[in-house]
Amino acid sequence: MPSPAEVFSTQLLVQFLTAVSSCADEDAAAVVAAERAAAAFEAEVGAVVLDGVVAAVGLPEGVAGRHEVLGVAHRGQREVEVPGIGLCAALAAPLREPADGHLVVARASTVPFSTAEAHLLRGMARAYHVAVGSLRTVEGERAMRALSEQHAAENARLLESLRVRHQLLEHLVGVQRAVTRRAPLDEVLGTIVDSARTLLKDDVAAICLVDRADPTRFVHVMSRGMPAAAEVEVRRSRPSSTDPTWAAIRADRVVLARGPVLRGPEPDEWPGGRPPRVALAAPVHEGARPAGVLVVASADPARDYGVEEQAVLEAFAEQVSLALTDALTLAEMDRANHDTVTGLATRRLFMQRLDESLTASAGPLVGVCFIDLDRFKMVNDTLGHAAGDQLLFEVGARIRACLRPGDSAARFGGDEFAVLVESVEDVAQVVAIADRIGESLRQAAIIDGRQVFVDASIGIVTTTPGEIDAESLVRDADVAMYQAKQSGAGRYVVFDLEMRDSFERRVALEGDLRSALAHHELQLHYQPIVDLASGDVVCVEALLRWSRPGHGWVPPLQFIPVAEETGLILAIGEWVLREACRQARGWHTGLSRGLAPAVAVNLSARQLQEPGFADQVAAVLAETGLPADALVLEITESILMKDRETAITRLRELKALGVGLAVDDFGTGYSSLTYLRSFPVDILKIDKAFVDDVARDQEAAQLARAIVELGRTLHLSTVAEGIESVDQCDVMRSSACALGQGYLFSRPMDAAGLWELLQSTENGLELAR
Repeated sequence: MPSPAEVFSTQLLVQFLTAVSSCADEDAAAVVAAERAAAAFEAEVGAVVLDGVVAAVGLPEGVAGRHEVLGVAHRGQREVEVPGIGLCAALAAPLREPADGHLVVARASTVPFSTAEAHLLRGMARAYHVAVGSLRTVEGERAMRALSEQHAAENARLLESLRVRHQLLEHLVGVQRAVTRRAPLDEVLGTIVDSARTLLKDDVAAICLVDRADPTRFVHVMSRGMPAAAEVEVRRSRPSSTDPTWAAIRADRVVLARGPVLRGPEPDEWPGGRPPRVALAAPVHEGARPAGVLVVASADPARDYGVEEQAVLEAFAEQVSLALTDALTLAEMDRANHDTVTGLATRRLFMQRLDESLTASAGPLVGVCFIDLDRFKMVNDTLGHAAGDQLLFEVGARIRACLRPGDSAARFGGDEFAVLVESVEDVAQVVAIADRIGESLRQAAIIDGRQVFVDASIGIVTTTPGEIDAESLVRDADVAMYQAKQSGAGRYVVFDLEMRDSFERRVALEGDLRSALAHHELQLHYQPIVDLASGDVVCVEALLRWSRPGHGWVPPLQFIPVAEETGLILAIGEWVLREACRQARGWHTGLSRGLAPAVAVNLSARQLQEPGFADQVAAVLAETGLPADALVLEITESILMKDRETAITRLRELKALGVGLAVDDFGTGYSSLTYLRSFPVDILKIDKAFVDDVARDQEAAQLARAIVELGRTLHLSTVAEGIESVDQCDVMRSSACALGQGYLFSRPMDAAGLWELLQSTENGLELAR
C-alpha cells in the first residue's frame, strides 16, 4: 500500500512550506522541519544536519544516535541502527548542494523509501533551504537596522532580497495549490513559466518536455515571450551540447549559456527585434528520469545569473517535476499525445509535427501516407476486440520498423494510421516506404495462437513546405487512400488533383443524397418479369431512380454505392420497400383476381445485416395490406456469400413471413452447390452475362441450360435476366427457363406507365415464336 507521502505529496509539501516559513527564527525552523518531515513519512526519526545535527526528533537525549544520522547525511547510508528503535530504512536529501546540509528521515522498516518519497523529501529540503534563507535575511536586516546610516544602501539590497524570496514563496504556494486542485497540466505549467519569468525579470521563459516514446524530441513546449516560429524550432531541435535546453537534460544540472542560445526566426521577429543572448536552464524530472527542462533567457548580453537566481530557477524546476510525477496530469499528457493501444502518436501530435515540418522541413518535399487496414473488421468481429487490439499493436510496431530515423507514425483511430516522411527528394522515396509497409503488413500475424492476415490500402501525397496546410495535406492523402481501396485490397495510390475534384464531386453527391428522400426526389420504376410460355406479367422488379436537381437522372451505379457506404441505404431501402408494397397493393385492388403481378424489391447488404429487418418487412406488409406471397425480396449472390451465417439466419426469418426470396445475378458470386442448398430461396435470377451470347455461342447456351437444370434440381424457378432479342428468348424458353426479363419485353417505366401496360395486357404480352 502506498504511503501518505506518495499519495498526498503535493498537500504535504504545501503544509511543510507553510509551517517552516512561518517560524520566527532559524532554530525554530529546523525543529519544525524535522518534525514535519518525520510526520510526512510516518518516520520515527527526522533531523536537520548542517555541520552537525542541529535539530532532531525521535533520537534519545544526548549524543546517542546522532553519529548514525550523520552517516545517513554524509555517506548516503540507506539503513541505519538507531538506539532504542533498531534497524531503520533511511533517506537524506541535500538542502541545495551537499555542502549546504541535509534533511534526514529514518523509518522502522527494512523496506527502502520509494522514488516518489525521495522526490518529496528533495522538495522539502529545497523548500527549507529557501525558507531559512528568508529567515537569515530577516535576521540580517534586523541586525543592520542597529548599524549606522552608512549601511542604508546595504539595507536596501537586503530588503530587495527579502522581497524576492517572499515573492518566490508566494509563487511556489500558488503553484502547489494549482497542482493540488488538479488543474489542467497546461495551466500548471503556464503558472510556473509566468512566475519564473516575472520573478527573474527575463524576456523569455519556457518549459520543454521530452517525448517519452522518442527521447530525442520535444513533445510539448510551454513558453512566454517566445514567437511561435521559435517554439517550432525548439520542438524540432535534436540533442546538442551547444543547446542549453538539451545540455541541461544530458548533464542533469543547471546550465548557463551565452551567444545565440535559442533557435528561432530572424532577429526582427523577436519582440523588439532582440533575440535572447543569455540563457539559464534547469532540468525537470519525472521520478528519477530527466523529463525536460525549464529555461529562462535574456536579450541583454550582459545579463548575469547569481547563485540566488539559480536557486530560484531550480525551485521552479522542482515544481514542474512535482506536476509531472502527479499521476493524473502525466496520464492526461500521455493520452493527448500517444495512442493507448499502439503507443504511436495520436492525431493531435501527428498534426502538430506535420505542421512544423511544413513550416521548416530541411528537404525539398514532405510526404504523408494515409493507411487503412483491409479486413480488420472481420478480425474484430470474429476474434473479438482484445484480439483486434493485439493486431493493431502489431501493425503499429511493423509500421514503425519500416520508417527512417526522423519519420513519424500515428494512429488516427479505428484501423487508420498515418506516416509523416520528412525531407525527401521525390515521391519515389515515399513510395518505397509505402511498399515496405504494405509488404510488412501482408505477412501473417500470430494472434492468440492463430494466423491472421490483413492488407493495407495506402494513399500517398507529397508537397513542398509552405505550399499547403497540414489538414489539407492529410485530406489529400485520405482521398488517395480511398481511391486505393476502391481499386482493390493491398494497393497504394499517389494523389493527383483529379482525385480531389472527384472526391469533392462525391461529397457533393452525398450531401444531395442525404436530402433526396425528404425532398421527394426518389422514384420507383418497374420492369416486368414475364412467363416465357404464356407472356403473362407475373412479377415486376422495383428499380430505384433519383432525379437530382440540376443534374437530371443519376445512374444507380453512381449513388447506390454512396448510400451503402454512408448508411443512407437503410432509410432509402425502407422507403423503397414501403413504396413498392403500397403501389403493388393498388394493382391487386384494380386488376382482375389472380392477374396482379408480384413485386420484387432488391435488398442491400446493410439491410440484410440488420437484426430487426424481418420485423420491418412484416410491419410494412401489415401497413400496406399487401399479401406476403405478392412480395419477392432479391439478394445478390455476392451478398449471400459475404456472410453466409448471417444471411441464412435472416433469410429464414423472412421466409417465415411467407415472402418469396430470389438470388439475383446468379453466377457472379462463386457459391457452391452446398451453400446454395442451405439458402431457403425460391428463385434463381440468371445474370445477364450468361444470357448475352446464348443465341450465337453453343457453349454459352449449354451453360445457361445447365444453370436452369440446376435450378430445377433444387426445385427453384429460374429467371433469365437481360433478354434483348427474340433469339435469346427462344433459346432460354427451349432450355425450360420459366421466366424472363429484359428490354425485349419492356424497359423500366414509372408506376403510371406500368399501370397502363398491366391494363392493356391482361391476356399477356405477345411473344414472338
